[in-house]
Amino acid sequence: MYKLTVMIKRILHYLKPYKVRFILALLTTLIYVVATLYAPYIIGVEIVALFNDTFDLSLLTIPIVKLAVVTVVGCIFGAIMGRLLNVISYTMIKDIRIDVFNKLLNLPVSYIDSHPHGDILTRVTRDVDQVWDGLLHGFTHIFRGIVAIIITIVFMFITKWDIALIVVCLTPLSVLAAMLIAKFSHKSFVEQAKITGSMGSLSNEMISNQKVVIAYGLNDENNVRYQEFDKKLYKVGVKAQFSAAFARPTTRLVNAIIYASVALYGTLWIVTSGGDTILKVGVLTVFLAYASQYTRPFNEISDVASELASSFASLKRVLELLDEKELPDESNLNEVTTNIGEYEMKNVHFSYVPGKEILKDISFKALENKKIAIVGKTGCGKTTLINLLMHYYDVDSGEILFDNKNINNLKRSSLRNHIGMVLQDTWLFKGTVRDNIRYAKPDANDDEVIEAATLAKAHDFIMKLKDGYDTIIDDDDGLSTGEKQLICIARLMINLPKVLILDEATSNIDTRTEVNIQKAFNIMMDGRTSIVIAHRLSTIRHADLIIVMKDGEIIETGNHEELIKKKGYYNELYNSL
Repeated sequence: MYKLTVMIKRILHYLKPYKVRFILALLTTLIYVVATLYAPYIIGVEIVALFNDTFDLSLLTIPIVKLAVVTVVGCIFGAIMGRLLNVISYTMIKDIRIDVFNKLLNLPVSYIDSHPHGDILTRVTRDVDQVWDGLLHGFTHIFRGIVAIIITIVFMFITKWDIALIVVCLTPLSVLAAMLIAKFSHKSFVEQAKITGSMGSLSNEMISNQKVVIAYGLNDENNVRYQEFDKKLYKVGVKAQFSAAFARPTTRLVNAIIYASVALYGTLWIVTSGGDTILKVGVLTVFLAYASQYTRPFNEISDVASELASSFASLKRVLELLDEKELPDESNLNEVTTNIGEYEMKNVHFSYVPGKEILKDISFKALENKKIAIVGKTGCGKTTLINLLMHYYDVDSGEILFDNKNINNLKRSSLRNHIGMVLQDTWLFKGTVRDNIRYAKPDANDDEVIEAATLAKAHDFIMKLKDGYDTIIDDDDGLSTGEKQLICIARLMINLPKVLILDEATSNIDTRTEVNIQKAFNIMMDGRTSIVIAHRLSTIRHADLIIVMKDGEIIETGNHEELIKKKGYYNELYNSL
């Protein structure tokens, strides 16, 4: 799918916005190369031609001035060329990095759930940086090299066309050698990038779950796993670097043959033909300089061959991410215009993997301003049901209605504006406590922040922090999991929508705090539709409707008293706790 030509075309797409700079870079490169090539011509032809029987020192003035001018011009435009090419490279990679991050924000939850997070992180960081290295060095050398090769050929044909033919005819040998080596090494660099992604994924797992690893004494086992990846990376890396490094001596050998052929043919031309020998020596000197200039780009490209091969391997992984299917276009969908807050599922079937159904024929209705509780053992499908209500996934069959409208016809962003969530896993970004609470309502004032924190029973412990609401939340903030959960609850309370979804929202809070939180929740739920998932069944005794799930099916519904009287599965769960 991602052939070299395809990847180059995709990179050139990022060059389009900077075509003016590119044209300027082309012009400055042309002037730089012409000046660089004209300097040896002045020395080898114009100055050497003056050394005859009637040599006059004063005649050297004009060639020397011309030499000085072209040298200065070459230096100036060479610097401008380098500046422009660097700016183009940096801005192109900036655009790629922005596109990758935007892609990450617009990928469906299914992609994030089904791919190792460490591998995704590696694509966003390490692989993008590797592409940058290739653009900065490879793009600069290749662009300048192509221009130099073309202009050098023109100068060589103008100077002496028959020697130029020798150079042009031998050039394919260098190109062919470089292509074969690049093709061979590319596979190794692709494998190297994959292994690096796996190592990043393993490292991310170890960092995120360090306490669990230590608790179970699995340090050595995970160290062995990492070493196995490292051994594979070593083998593939050595193979990749060796094959790439082989390009350098190979191209230099071919270029040496070209240089030697020019010298040999030129020497025979001087010896066997008549005419001005001094001038011929000057012409040969110029041609040898051109031959050196001509082969230099090939040598430079071979020097960055490993970077280019690694860069294209990383580019392939970046393009795979960029080409992932995004959330569908919602421009033709409707905004949620009602604020009733009713949910209904009708005969919903769902599976993460085709053939392995998770939810089976789910039907229920969450009425306006009612409290709905979903209970069942772990793995019964409670969280999956919430994922569907939030429209993180599409159902296999059946339909989900919000205020009597199919959510497939509603914009996701508009739907979620009417829903507030507190999850079992806390999420706080690095910033102040105040900013984290205000995340749900950026324009909230300090009084609203304090009121929300007070309702969430978080105000007291926040005030005991080093800087109160201005305390920076990071890895060293000293906050417990329960305290972080309280801040997440305060974030919801600062901007209460019509529908509340609480997925094990009090699971990380001690029993005493939970009592206070339940009081706050009762205030928060008043006048709102609430859907609550809870393991502690005592917290949902007053729910208007309790949905009991088992193995992806709804097996019982009713309020607490009704379900207890049935003496069914709910009664069994309630009395087992």
